[in-house]
Amino acid sequence: MADIRKFMSEQGWSWKEEQRPGGKTLAILNCPFCGDTEKKFAVKLDDGAYKCLHLNRCGVSGSFWDLQKMLGIRNPQRPDKDKFIHTVIKYERPKVHAESLSNATIEYLKSRGFWDAIMKQFKIGQIKDEIMFPYFKNGELVNIKYRGVKEKKFRQEKNAEPSLFGRDFCTGDYIIICEGEFDAMSFSQMGEPAVSIPSGAKDTRWIETEWEYLQKFQKVYLCFDNDVAGQENIFEIVKRLGKWRCYNVILPFKDANEWLLKDMSYDGVKEVLNNAVQYDPEILKNASQFKEQVIELFEHPDILHGLPTPWEKLDKILRGWRDGECTVLTGRNASGKTTCLNQVIIDLIKKKQNTLIASLEIPARRYLRWMVLNILQTQHPEIKDVDKTIDWIGEHLYILDVYGAIEPNDLLDSFDFAARKYGVNKFVIDSLLKIQFPGINDLKEQKEFINSCIDKLCKYHNGHVWLVAHPRKSLKDSDEPDKVDIEGTGAITNLADNVLIMTRKPVEKTSEVDNRLFVKKNREWGDEGFINLKFDSISKKFSEVSNGNTQSSFNKRSNKDSQESWWNE
Repeated sequence: MADIRKFMSEQGWSWKEEQRPGGKTLAILNCPFCGDTEKKFAVKLDDGAYKCLHLNRCGVSGSFWDLQKMLGIRNPQRPDKDKFIHTVIKYERPKVHAESLSNATIEYLKSRGFWDAIMKQFKIGQIKDEIMFPYFKNGELVNIKYRGVKEKKFRQEKNAEPSLFGRDFCTGDYIIICEGEFDAMSFSQMGEPAVSIPSGAKDTRWIETEWEYLQKFQKVYLCFDNDVAGQENIFEIVKRLGKWRCYNVILPFKDANEWLLKDMSYDGVKEVLNNAVQYDPEILKNASQFKEQVIELFEHPDILHGLPTPWEKLDKILRGWRDGECTVLTGRNASGKTTCLNQVIIDLIKKKQNTLIASLEIPARRYLRWMVLNILQTQHPEIKDVDKTIDWIGEHLYILDVYGAIEPNDLLDSFDFAARKYGVNKFVIDSLLKIQFPGINDLKEQKEFINSCIDKLCKYHNGHVWLVAHPRKSLKDSDEPDKVDIEGTGAITNLADNVLIMTRKPVEKTSEVDNRLFVKKNREWGDEGFINLKFDSISKKFSEVSNGNTQSSFNKRSNKDSQESWWNE
C-alpha cells in the first residue's frame, strides 16, 4: 500500500492542498508531464487519481496506478486505504416544536388528496403559516423541511443531516425514491415504500449519509418529475446507486401527487412499477436485437465488400477498402510505401472520393508533382496538361500544407474540419513518425492517437484511414518486416483492421517482379497473402504481375516462407 503524500514527496513535488465541498482533498501542483507553470495538475489525496487541466496541450488523467506507470515506476502500488482523507461533518439536530395542524392546513392537505392517517403517519406539523415535514432517521429527528401554505417556498433547518423523508416506514426489498415529500406521501397512501430526497435532484449528499440504509434494497425505483429537468438529474444518482438495481418510473402525469388527485389506484401503481425501465448501458444489447442486420449480411454479402483497390488481386484478398476501417501500411526505406499509397489516392480521385492527405515527409508541391507524373505518365508533360491535371485532382483531393512534425490534436482537428465542411471520408497520414506527441510516454500517446483516429474518422465520420508506419531498425535493410516489427506501440497493428507490408526486390536478384505487397492482417475476412507488382519508373506506377508462379496467393503457406523465398521463384 502507498501513502499518496509520501509518494509525491519522493518525486520531489511541491503542492498546496485544497478542500472541496464534498469533503475531498486535492493536491494542486504543476503538471509533471507538459511543462505546466500554472498549477493545472491535481491529485486526489484519497485515492491518487490525477488530471491535467491543460486539455488541449496535455490533458492526461487516470488512476494512481496509471500515474505510477506514467512515471516509469516498475512496481506500482495501490493507495493506502487507511490513509484516505475524509472530513467528518457534524450535523445539528432540530430543536423546533411543531404546532398542531390548523383546520385551514388540514383542508389544504386534503385538497392535495391526503388522508388523515397519512398526515399522522408522517407526523406532519405546522409552524405559523408553514407546513413542517419532519425527517426521522431510526426514530430520531434529524431534519425539518418547511413549505409555505400560501406561497410555494421551501426552507430547511441549517446544518441538518441530509437524509430521506419517510425512510423509517420502508420495508421489503425495493424502495421508491421521489423528488418531493408530497410525492412520497402519495405513493405511501397506495401502500408503497416511498421516500423523498431532501433537496433538488442535483444535491446528492443524502447518498453518503444513507449509504448503508440503501444497501438492503434490491430494486430502487426513481420517480422524479416527468419533465426534462427531472429526468436529466437522475443519471448521477443512478451512477452512484448502481445501474443494475435502478429503474426509471415514468408516470402518466407530471408527478405522483398530481396523479393522486386524478385517478391513482393500487393497480395503476403496480402497473407503472412493472413497466419501469432499467438503466441498461446503451451499448449492452441482446444478441437477438441484431437478427435483421445479420440476416441482411447473409442475403447481401456485398455489404462486406468495400471500394475496389487499384489491383484486382488485392481485392480478392481484402475485398476492397471498407468504410469504418483503418489500414496500416509499412515497409523498409525505399520499399515503395508512398508510391503505393499515391496510386491508391489517384484511384480514389477517379472514383470521386473526397480524400485528405497529410504528406508530412514530402512538401505538398513536390507530392502533387509526383502525382501529376503518375497520372500523365511522362517525365516532360506540357504545362497546359499539368494545369488541367491539377484542376482534376483538386475536385476531390485536399492536402495539409505541413512538411515535418505536427501535433496530433492539430492533425485531427484539421481532418475533422475537412470531414464536416467538405465531406471528406478518406484520410491518409504519411507518416506516423512525423506526429509530434507532447508528453513523455510516446507509446501511450501513439495508442491514444490511433484510437482517436478510429473513433473520430473511421466510426463517427464513417471513413477509411490509411496510416503509414515505419518498421523497427533491423540488422540489414534486406530483412523483411512482419506486422510485429512496426516501430512504436503494438497497438498500431492491434487496433488496425488491415495491415499491409510493402517489400522491394534486392538489387542482386533478377525477377520480373519488383515489389510484393503482403496482407498480414484482414480483420473482416481473415485472408492473408500477397500480390506481385512491377514498377514503371516513368509513370511511377505499379502494375500487377500474373505470369508463372507469381500470381496472387493467399492462405497457402506460412508468411515466413512467402517472404524469405519469393525472390527466388
